[in-house]
Amino acid sequence: MAVNLRPGWILAGIAALQGCEPPRPRVAVDGGMIEGARFGSPHQVMFLGIPYAAAPVGELRWKPPMPVPRWSGVRKAVAFGPACPQSKDDIAFFESYARELRETDPYYAFATAEDCLSLNVWTANFGESKKLPVMVWIHFGGNIAGSGAFPAFGPSLARKGVVYVSLNYRLGALGFMAHPELTAESPRRSSGNYGILDQIAALQWVRRNIAKFGGDPDNVTVFGESAGGVMVCYLMASPLARGLFHRAILQSCTCHGYVSPELGNPRRYFMGSGAAEETGLRVGRAAGAATLAELRRKSPEELTGVLARDRELNFHAGGTVDGWVLLEQPSATFAAGRQAKVPVIVGSTADEGSQAALNPASVENYKRWLARMFPDSADRVFAAYPAATDDGVRAAFVSLHNDYQRGHTAYSMARETARAGQPAYLYCFSYPGKGATARLGAFHTIELAFVGGGHFRRGRWGEPDEQDWRLAGVMSGYWTQFAAAGDPTRSGLPSWPPFDAAKNQLLDIGRRIEVRPVPHLDRFRVFER
Repeated sequence: MAVNLRPGWILAGIAALQGCEPPRPRVAVDGGMIEGARFGSPHQVMFLGIPYAAAPVGELRWKPPMPVPRWSGVRKAVAFGPACPQSKDDIAFFESYARELRETDPYYAFATAEDCLSLNVWTANFGESKKLPVMVWIHFGGNIAGSGAFPAFGPSLARKGVVYVSLNYRLGALGFMAHPELTAESPRRSSGNYGILDQIAALQWVRRNIAKFGGDPDNVTVFGESAGGVMVCYLMASPLARGLFHRAILQSCTCHGYVSPELGNPRRYFMGSGAAEETGLRVGRAAGAATLAELRRKSPEELTGVLARDRELNFHAGGTVDGWVLLEQPSATFAAGRQAKVPVIVGSTADEGSQAALNPASVENYKRWLARMFPDSADRVFAAYPAATDDGVRAAFVSLHNDYQRGHTAYSMARETARAGQPAYLYCFSYPGKGATARLGAFHTIELAFVGGGHFRRGRWGEPDEQDWRLAGVMSGYWTQFAAAGDPTRSGLPSWPPFDAAKNQLLDIGRRIEVRPVPHLDRFRVFER
């Protein structure tokens, strides 16, 4: 997504040519001294690729994150650290994304390595005494892909009055694989939640260090989209993350809508079945490794490749109920009010399912798919999302995807947050795409173009117009005001009332911004089981 802002590094370059460039910003953090760069005025600085944990390689592969070893001298923090290992197709996508961003921000690049546990900080408050709210971004990518470098929210959100942090966490088999031998070697008798533990370690780093960047460690908002929203939900459910954040934003996914795998207890879970430890044994077979020691000797590429060799393997569910990181099914945690008691923004887009496809699109195949996804309630789901003929399958399939995992889970999160005595702000983003994305409507991830204040990929969107920019200002205003105060409404923004279960209303954020009834509420009952 190309950033439509004049890059601050140009201004810094002009200052350097005039002979008045201030010294490079430096700060001492866990591990030692780091040196960043400016993206604007002397107080607008960024520090990229800061390690928050030791490299999870060798014997530290599939271990909880360990402290960063100290370094000597000054470590440069002016380039993104590598993303965690992922598939060749995902790497190609993000390399293309980085090329677009380099048109305005030349420091953008994309690479992967197993030594990937780093984070990035942007602040317009460096060296100031007042502490600003902190926003910590958990990236999208289905728990198997992505990078904290994307989207390019850093400079724009920092200029809106927050300290912005993004992070990398372990993905796929390297981040979410449970295994009997891993459980046996763990003092906690736990395995499978390394990616979540990475996020907790990053939040602990923020707690210890963010004040040095002008951030308030007692006012931290975690926010994420798609898989990132699921991770925020797990952080709310995990007792290990208590007190590390104070508000939460979940965009287009939560952990309410599916069952998570359990360590040694076989059961059906989101897109899979069996025990989580059985998945680890299956990874070993796909990688040609009979033991954990052999698995630790495999290259990252061999381990990311197991998903292509065994199509039944997936890590989309993310967390495992292991008795340590997750004590129980997260849906049970929220239903009982045992989650972190923090204010929440949660919502989805109007056309989440517009990119979903079922091949062949026949009634027979649709029913087979439902039987796999909903083995105990396929008939009820079909009755709620029916297709009388093959020609009707596409519309039913898309409608189902709009609600399942998206609209319904957002509604459930809002309802249970309010039940726990915290304000919840429920939304539906209905502003449609343009250019090459026009046919997709308000598709999955579209809101990312607006949350950061306006990040439009011109090759897909076209030239943004006044209405685009106005909505980007409103959306980023809501998000940053919520981070500051726990309530997204402020002067100059349309009022956004907290969710009330007696009214069942949400804020429609689109061409018009208005409060209206939650759509499709009558269908949501089919997912409540």
